[in-house]
Amino acid sequence: MKLFKNFILTLAIVSMLTGVNTAFSADKISKVLILPFNIHSEKDLSFLQKGIGEMLSTRIAFENKVMIVGKEEVGITAGKMDEKTALAAGEKTGADYVLFGSLTVFGESISTDAKFYDVQKKSQLVIINEFGSSQGDVIYHINVFAAKINETVFGRKTVLSQAPAKQITAQQPSGGEQGTDSRKNPEEMWSKQSGIKMASDEAFSGSGEPAAVLWKSKKFETKLKGIAVGDVDGDGKIETVFADDHNIFIYRQTAGKFEKVKELAGKTYEFYKGIDVADINGNKKAEIFVTAITDSGRVISFVLEWDGKDFKKIADNEDWHYRVLDIPARGGKVLFGQKGGNATIFSGNVYELKWVSGNYISTNKEILPKGVNVYGFNYGDILNSGQEMILGFNDSEYLRLFNANGSEEWSSSDPYGGSSAYLEAPAEIEAAKKGRDEKRPENRLYLPQRILVTDLDNDKKKEVLVVKNTDSTGGVFSRVRIFKSGYFECLSWDNVGLSPKWKTRKFSGYISDYTLGDIDNDGKDELVFLLVTQASGSTLGDDRSFVVSWKIK
Repeated sequence: MKLFKNFILTLAIVSMLTGVNTAFSADKISKVLILPFNIHSEKDLSFLQKGIGEMLSTRIAFENKVMIVGKEEVGITAGKMDEKTALAAGEKTGADYVLFGSLTVFGESISTDAKFYDVQKKSQLVIINEFGSSQGDVIYHINVFAAKINETVFGRKTVLSQAPAKQITAQQPSGGEQGTDSRKNPEEMWSKQSGIKMASDEAFSGSGEPAAVLWKSKKFETKLKGIAVGDVDGDGKIETVFADDHNIFIYRQTAGKFEKVKELAGKTYEFYKGIDVADINGNKKAEIFVTAITDSGRVISFVLEWDGKDFKKIADNEDWHYRVLDIPARGGKVLFGQKGGNATIFSGNVYELKWVSGNYISTNKEILPKGVNVYGFNYGDILNSGQEMILGFNDSEYLRLFNANGSEEWSSSDPYGGSSAYLEAPAEIEAAKKGRDEKRPENRLYLPQRILVTDLDNDKKKEVLVVKNTDSTGGVFSRVRIFKSGYFECLSWDNVGLSPKWKTRKFSGYISDYTLGDIDNDGKDELVFLLVTQASGSTLGDDRSFVVSWKIK
């Protein structure tokens, strides 16, 4: 791997550049045992174990204050390392603290996991779970870990080195100094200004992709997770509503400008898992349905509505997972819900919810195939025969088509969707907190992406629109997903099954959610989606997101 060729030299240079403040005054010399990191990679990267050990040693050791105990004293080599083994090694060497971790490499991406324990108290003091979009980020991960240890445990302030700079290669446009804009990839043509339309043409469309107009918003310095569109203030214009973990953003696009209407900050213990918009109570103002989960897995969803001055909650602390679907056969937008369980993720069936006497009440129980939850299904005339059918994702994200009786008519040969959003069972979260230091369960239910049934290309036939995000890990890790790119695929029925009719080109990044709606208030629906770039899973704020619309010309 080319980024590691000069790794040892880089370690030495970074070590010299990393300064230390001597604001530490403890009398006792603390002993730290640094155990060799486990390396998970398809290539031999065992040389990194020594390099990482040396990096941590130079950053944590401090004259007459902190000394590093040699692992040779206990004969520890690379292998499976857990809390019990590490603490035993620490006791054997007489260490006050023990440090261990692992590195997982997939392609050009890297995951660094490490822990720092107090040996006598057998308590975890510092933990990191860092992801990088390039393998060189491991240096930054180690610096972050060492800095946290020095500050949290030893009361020492350190100068944290910056994340490795990304190399940018400038390319001259073809066709002379002016170049030919019509031949450029739309991503290269997107303006740095907010809300500039850029027209696509056949020259750079993906295979079979219709000519389209692309628009991209300004950059949001966060990982956006859910999006919906609708007239939420009753003024006759369409707003775009989107959210990250704890905040709701309401914007409106008119005349090419994407302007803020309102931003609503949520509570730190609320984690937003879904956003939907629809006028279910029939007062000409679309409600905003927010599916929210606590850190313990309990569902505390709420509904917002414009009261003429602000967005107020008209339903709160509801234990429903919400989803709105556009079903013409039922008159348009329909609200569905599925209860969250006290021990399990879901409790019971999916129901249609209606506004009755000031409350959202469950009415019709939906007869859905086994394994299909409220997030990953839809109805539609898929065969264009006048017969409503059910589409749904299974747990492995394969798309399945069922008739009205629930019998499977077709299943995809490849998975679709791909999401980093997940749910965990409350009972498993509680058990993990009591029994393991990680305090999170092993099992996760990754939420399926939306399934849209529409005639986006205006050929008078219903098609199925799904997203396909590419997971760099290949799906081999149950708790790690790293998405590099994503695209949309339009599927149509050909009497044998659903087959690709056209697809968009690949977008660099991760498509976290999408919907159909008139985002630009021109009377025509667009495909509207959230594009997250540099979504490495880092807690250091390097995620950025854009709202994008894609309209067939």
